Amino acid sequence: MHVSTMHDMAHREGMNRDFPPPQWDGFRTRLIGYVLWLFTGWLGGHRFYVGRWRSGLAMLGAGLTTSLVTSFTSPWAGGPMVIWWVLDAFQIPGWVRKANADNAARRATADPL
Repeated sequence: MHVSTMHDMAHREGMNRDFPPPQWDGFRTRLIGYVLWLFTGWLGGHRFYVGRWRSGLAMLGAGLTTSLVTSFTSPWAGGPMVIWWVLDAFQIPGWVRKANADNAARRATADPL
């Protein structure tokens, strides 16, 4: 049998199997939270990660506004945003714990054994 034919047969067999797609369990980590805080903190990426959408949108708007204002004025205009960003670093562990607890509770009620 030709090699490409064996590959095609194996591919077709694999395609006929009915495997469910892998599901994300919703588990969040502090490490990813801090990486997002460091690189996308001005845009609220860490807040979106832990499910804090409203405050994430507020931080996104404030970050974009601050970037615009500081480009036309002085860098000191970004001071309040820096304070907000630094304070978030202390809150990330609690947010991650709460997001994981909420996801575990949601899974427990949605998929009883």
